[in-house]
Amino acid sequence: MNQDSRSFVARTTDASRSSFAAGARSGVLQAGAVAVFALLTAVGAHIRIPLEPVPITLQSLFVLLAGAIAGPALGTLSQGLYVAGGVLGVPLLAGTAVGFAVLSGPTGGYLVGFAAAAWLVGRLIGRGSSFGWSVLVFAAGSALILALGVLHLAFFTSGDFSAAFRLGFLPFVPGDAAKTLAAASIYGSYRRLRQTRAAQ
Repeated sequence: MNQDSRSFVARTTDASRSSFAAGARSGVLQAGAVAVFALLTAVGAHIRIPLEPVPITLQSLFVLLAGAIAGPALGTLSQGLYVAGGVLGVPLLAGTAVGFAVLSGPTGGYLVGFAAAAWLVGRLIGRGSSFGWSVLVFAAGSALILALGVLHLAFFTSGDFSAAFRLGFLPFVPGDAAKTLAAASIYGSYRRLRQTRAAQ
């Protein structure tokens, strides 16, 4: 093997090692993002106003940020991990229900909505860069959570959608509006930080 061939092999080997290391770091960061947002959603579940049949919590703030920051796939996965933990009996969810009862109970639709909203926000957030666009996307995510929650809650009100809307939508509007604005502000700060680091 001549000198040029040896140099080529060495460069290829170094590039492969570098690519593997970058891939490993990326995998660790992705797994970390999933775990962090699942944990934040769990923390948000315990910051709550105990209403019946569905408490008001801080969860949806972290659901929205999971989709925006981690992206549609990882954001959805983080919420799937969170719900799976509750189904398996880990005390992560709002209230005392664990196991499959959390999905069949009155809050089940909201939990499904968490994954759906994270996916929706992740898909849409990058299509605009203004604060107004972020507010619109986060509002859509919040509305999706509430819509799926109300549809599911209607089963517990004997199909009375008016009662489900009154119990499972209206009480959440002021808080969700505040969380939407908070999510847009936090995401704006996150984007500016990334842009600053990229420019350095």
